[in-house]
Amino acid sequence: MLKPVVTHAAADESPQAGSTELANPFSDFVPFEDEYDIDEDERFMYFGRFFGLSLGTGMHKFTGNIGKLYNTALPVMDFRLIYFFDFRLAGVLGITSGNHAFVGADQGPVEIALFRLNADLKYYFNTRNAGAAITAASPYLIGGVSQTFRTQSFGGLNQVGKDNAVGVSAGAGMEFALKPRKTALGIEARMHQFFFKDRYDDTYINSGVEDTTGNMFSLLANITFFW
Repeated sequence: MLKPVVTHAAADESPQAGSTELANPFSDFVPFEDEYDIDEDERFMYFGRFFGLSLGTGMHKFTGNIGKLYNTALPVMDFRLIYFFDFRLAGVLGITSGNHAFVGADQGPVEIALFRLNADLKYYFNTRNAGAAITAASPYLIGGVSQTFRTQSFGGLNQVGKDNAVGVSAGAGMEFALKPRKTALGIEARMHQFFFKDRYDDTYINSGVEDTTGNMFSLLANITFFW
């Protein structure tokens, strides 16, 4: 009976011989989250918006005690520069100006000019699985800080006072595309709080107002150009 003979060549071709390293089935593994990030980055590069310029107008309305003095500012002018970090998060730098007025018992006619420098973050909701109406509205949240400069002209006293204060704000809005990735019409509502040093003073006590505490609400409409 003949016995099979294993030659050295055959032994060398065996996967168990001649090599101390075996193929690692996980050596080329890429985590799913990395693949997702790469895919999102590529989509953003091709289909995302990178910068925006917004021009808007609207109204400012104060509440509380200060709202008993200041009338509604209309129109308000608003200008913004927008930078998109990705599809849903954007940074916003802007300026806003508005004028108010009232008549004080001791001060006579008073005119107030407010000028704000704003820094905000804007977050767009993911509407991929939402209805067509919500997707078309492109809803977002916005919040940030501001430096507000106030000029008060007291007609009865022939005086002008200037001060400034830090402010915070938060709100929400919607954007309707007029031309996809190019232009959009936006509507935004926000609440603002300013920390003027004299907000607890009784300057207008004879006008029936014990202090000037209160918040401000803004309602703006804007046109934004993207590129």
